[in-house]
Amino acid sequence: MEQLNVATATPPALSVSRPRKPSALVPDFLHRGHDGFIPFTRKVGEEWQALGSVPAWQLRGLFADEDFLEEVDADSYFGLHGMYRAGRYKQRHQLSQLEPSCRSVDSVRWITCCGLDLDSYKTGLDVHATIAAVMRLVDADKLPPPSLFTMSRGLWVIWRIHDREHTNEPLRAYPPEQMVSRHAKVQMALHQVCASIGSDAAAKHVATVSRIPGSINSKNGKRVAYMLPADIHGKPFSYTLEDLEAFMLPHKSPVVVDAKPVGIGRKTNNPKYGKRALKGWHGRWHRMRGLLLQLRNRRGGWKVGHRSAALLYVGMTLKALKATDKEVRRLMAQHLEGMEQPTGDCIRLEQALSIYKSIKKIRSGGPRHQTIADALDVTVDEAAFLSADAKKTPFPPATRHSEGYVPPPKELSRAEQAERRREAIRRIVEALGEKGISPTGVDVQAHLEAEGLGAALRTVLKDMQYVGCPSPRCHRDKPAPADTSLLPGF
Repeated sequence: MEQLNVATATPPALSVSRPRKPSALVPDFLHRGHDGFIPFTRKVGEEWQALGSVPAWQLRGLFADEDFLEEVDADSYFGLHGMYRAGRYKQRHQLSQLEPSCRSVDSVRWITCCGLDLDSYKTGLDVHATIAAVMRLVDADKLPPPSLFTMSRGLWVIWRIHDREHTNEPLRAYPPEQMVSRHAKVQMALHQVCASIGSDAAAKHVATVSRIPGSINSKNGKRVAYMLPADIHGKPFSYTLEDLEAFMLPHKSPVVVDAKPVGIGRKTNNPKYGKRALKGWHGRWHRMRGLLLQLRNRRGGWKVGHRSAALLYVGMTLKALKATDKEVRRLMAQHLEGMEQPTGDCIRLEQALSIYKSIKKIRSGGPRHQTIADALDVTVDEAAFLSADAKKTPFPPATRHSEGYVPPPKELSRAEQAERRREAIRRIVEALGEKGISPTGVDVQAHLEAEGLGAALRTVLKDMQYVGCPSPRCHRDKPAPADTSLLPGF
């Protein structure tokens, strides 16, 4: 296959490089300054902490900040793909200099690469032996030449993707459902080829993260290294998504996804009733349809033991949303795509359609999420992945995995949030007053942010006045107006 390479800013060295501090070079090599956001996260013990997100074009400036480098020095990760972080996201994050984090399959706007996490140490291979195994697969024409290796205890092997028309940019995921589905098929094909050398099936989805090169892996105490293979002209390998599909899926025609959403039995031109804003059981069925597709893509297909249950719930969503025959066949085929099935017990499209036809007309909101989680054996990590954009109703893990699972706290009402904030302000002002400090609104706001109770300065000033501790800078008593009644002419 003819390789199409892009001359962009690349590292001067094409051999193994191990930075002495977290480096922006590899993230910038993949993201190439697009207008999306890159999420950052870190792992403290067994807890994942969202650090925040930054526009790709600000990446180099961020890594020049010493405070940020200190925060991401150990067990830190960056998102492989660019996200669209709309203003509606108000999630918590650890670093005040970053925007709130957004990392979900539905939020992907730029596809930068295809990548596999090879946990080769579980198969008895070290990093160098794993690289040799990958290159043997390349020599056997089972894999295209990789664009990047990142090396820690295991190995990440990555194929960079560029747009067919704008070769210096990553691929824009539009329409999102179609592009993510095509990317998932290529990921599944790459995983199947590398499964024998430790490919992690849980790291194939487009919302995955990888370690930042130069950061420390606390499991072996070493900094993450990287290597960039090059062609005979010294340029890194880069592919279009069509190139990878032609190489990895030569016998599969791409599935055309209709941009038109599934109908719900009523027509309206009012955007207030879009499928993302539907209330009641209509919106619940739409959400379930999306969650099942996300879970299927994360797992790389339904496994033996969950196939019939998954197709049953998919059929229920289609029946409830009154999908057309074309949409039923398309979505059922999409869920069957890439499924690992025993030779003598394969579920074909005809059988999936018979499952759909056996479902009676649905007039309610359907089964509880806990029932679906138990039937599909949803793990704690999968539940957290499916609940990324659902604060009020997070998707639960299966009952057998719920030991040690701590559900998120109940969201406070606006009145409760205000009371909690005012009590904290009263406590902060009293503590500063005992030290002889007359706190201003800016001082109180900084202490509130340190406690995780961020608020606008205007709100802080109003609350200080409410609790009887006005700011000496902004709440000075105004002089009374002069009595002009005795002046001449009045």
